[in-house]
Parts: sequence; structure tokens; C-alpha cells
Amino acid sequence: MKNYRIYLYTTISFVLVYVLVISLVVHPLTIKYKSIVKLQNTINLATQEIQQVSILSATALENKVPKDTIVNSIQKAVAGSDNESVYLSVFDWSGMIICHPDVTKLRSKNEQKSNTVSNMKSVVTGEELYQHIKNVEESNINASEIIALRPIANSDMILAAHLNIDNIKLQTNSFTEQVKTTYLILGLILLVFLLIIIRVLATYYEQIIERKTAKFEDGVLNLSKLNDSLENYQKSIEELQINTEPILETATGKAEEKEKEVPKQRLLTYIRNELMPISITDISYIYVENSISYVVRKDGKRFTANDSLDQIYTSLDPKLFFRANRQTIVAIYAIDKIIKYGNSALKIEMQPVSEIDIIIGKNKVAVFKKWLDL
Repeated sequence: MKNYRIYLYTTISFVLVYVLVISLVVHPLTIKYKSIVKLQNTINLATQEIQQVSILSATALENKVPKDTIVNSIQKAVAGSDNESVYLSVFDWSGMIICHPDVTKLRSKNEQKSNTVSNMKSVVTGEELYQHIKNVEESNINASEIIALRPIANSDMILAAHLNIDNIKLQTNSFTEQVKTTYLILGLILLVFLLIIIRVLATYYEQIIERKTAKFEDGVLNLSKLNDSLENYQKSIEELQINTEPILETATGKAEEKEKEVPKQRLLTYIRNELMPISITDISYIYVENSISYVVRKDGKRFTANDSLDQIYTSLDPKLFFRANRQTIVAIYAIDKIIKYGNSALKIEMQPVSEIDIIIGKNKVAVFKKWLDL
């Protein structure tokens, strides 16, 4: 379920970011750049066309060809071309239209507004024309715009190249739809690629987590077994103490009898200047601090001993006491819990709670487990 949420959140986030970036930045810049390039190419072609027509008309006038004949020829050439992206017209210095694709406009005044780009200069650039089209796009003031002017030598006629704005809008809209489709396909490809990457990474980290979980479960299982073994061992020791009498080993052979050495049943300690013998079964743990040996009973009271920790340990029953480390000896009766400490070590919690941390290093863990018959 969590994986599906990751994919869902990733998809939603990608779509939001992708749509915002594309719609606010990439798409407008792409349309603007493509439109400017197309308009600039159109201006260049229109400029070349009116230049050629102007040169041919001027040459014809020099060769004594009547003006009316030239005008009629141009009119036939441009008739019906106002549906194209660029078309030509001719007007005289007074502004009266002499040639135009729409014959209804002949002999009428050229009503080009004074705020259009064609009145600012004889030839405009693609960027200027694009900005002008954007400014008049909503108002729809002009259906066409003059983008280049050139006079015909030795006459009062001026050639004008018109841009069909409606036609350009249709081409721009068509290109815009193509760009949107391209961005949609590109976005789907990127989204699929992103989801595949997330899937690969998720699988990789899931495997890592599974390995760590398995390792952790093994550690918990081992600790559980260790604590169960401790509990069973404590029970067996208690039963052994109840049912066992002092063990004596006798030897026969020349009528001699030898008593076997048994562990101490009491430990001699001091509290202030008073001697205090403590039963072995009352000891919780023994530890060394500042070269002084301390014996802690089950009731939490602490006593001192003159012997070193090594001397004390040799006199204790190894079934009941374990040398956890160089500073501590623990009694089987007082171990409350065994927990994992670090990667390989164990920590023993005592009853009563010990004043120091009792840690079994990784080098003694195996011996400790064997001591508990694990």
C-alpha cells in the first residue's frame, strides 16, 4: 500500500511541476522563438519579392512601357492572393491604392493606422512584428499588416508587402497544438522513466531493510533463547540447592579418607570496622572500583572485601557465578535480563539494579552462553 502511495504522490508532484514549468516557461518561449523565426523568414521573402517586382517595374518604365500596362500586370499577379500569408499591394504617394488582391479596395485610401509597425520603419524585424501581433491580437484591429515597403523608381508608386495576420494566427495555433502533443508525449515518457527509477531504488532499499530486519530478528531470537536458558538454569540451581547435600568424596585404599574441596558457602566482608559474613546465596554481584572490591547483596546493601576480584572468583562456585569482565562478577540468582548491546556484546541487567553497567564483551559471549548451557 505504501508503494502505491509513493507512486501516486510522485505522479501528482511530477504532473504539477511539469505542467507549471512547461506552461509558464518552456511553452511560451518555444512558441515565441518559433513564431519570431517564421516571421523573420516571411519578412525576408517578402522583402526579396517586392525588390524584384520594383526592379522589374522600374526597368519597364525605363523601356517606355506605359504605366497602366505595368499596373494591370501587377494587379493580375496579386489578384486573389490576400488569402496567402504574404501578399503585395501598390499605392501612390497620396495613399490611394492602385493594386490590391481585393478589387473592392482599388482607388480607396490606404487606412494604415499610425501606431502600426509599418509606419515606424520601411522594414520591420521578426521580433517587432511578433510583439505587435501580440498587442493587437485581442483587439483584432487589423486583419493584415504591412511588413515591408519599397518605392518603384521613376514613378509615384510604392510597393507594400502585407502579412495576413489571420493566416499567421492559424499557423501559430496549429504549431501550438503540435507542441502541446509533443510535450504530452515527452511528459509521459519522463513520468514512466521516473517511476521505473523509483521502483528500482525502492526494491534496492527494501532488500537492505529486509536483510537488516532478518539480522535484527535473529538477534532477538538469540536473546530470547538466552533469557529462557537463564530462567531454566536459575530454576535448576534452586532445585539443586534444595535437594543437594554437601558432597564428600571418600577414597579407600590404605584406610585413608580424603575430603574433596568444595566452594565457599560464605564470603567475609566488612562494613566500617565490623566483620560481616555474607552467604553466597545472598550475593547479587561483585565489582571493583578504585582497586576496592565491593560485594552487593540482593537487598542492595554494599560491603567491602579485602581480597582481589581474582581471589574472590576462585573461591566461588563457577556454576553460580560468572566473571562478566575484569571489573565484575555476577550471580546467577540476580540476573534479571540479558539485552543486546552494540553489534556483538551483551548487557546484563541485575536485581537489584547495578550501580555500574555490566557488559559482556564479544570475546566472552560464547563462554557466557556455554555457562548458561545454551
